[in-house]
Amino acid sequence: MTHTPGPWSVFYKHKYNEWHVSVPMAEGSMWAIAPDGIQTDNPEGDARLIAAAPDMLAALKAAVELSDARLKLERRFAGRTPECQAVYDMCAAAIAKADRMAASDRAALKLEIG
Repeated sequence: MTHTPGPWSVFYKHKYNEWHVSVPMAEGSMWAIAPDGIQTDNPEGDARLIAAAPDMLAALKAAVELSDARLKLERRFAGRTPECQAVYDMCAAAIAKADRMAASDRAALKLEIG
């Protein structure tokens, strides 16, 4: 699954006292996500979190790829420490949630050391 690439941005509509998130569209235009504003208890924080999602997803994917590459290079080790594996699993689960991967595809993210 793909998503609209970033950068996504946050803006405040003073007239309506609402926080919004916009995503880039064709020809430099922007499109608002939730045109009626973010309707939560913490709209500014939630809008900023939503706007950061593409960057966070890219960072998680890079971290997982780096971890896999390092583990392949360092075969002398038995694998990740339990703490590192827990963080790796959290990253892989977040990526899967964003990409809506099947469970079998998520399992392929884990590197098996033989």
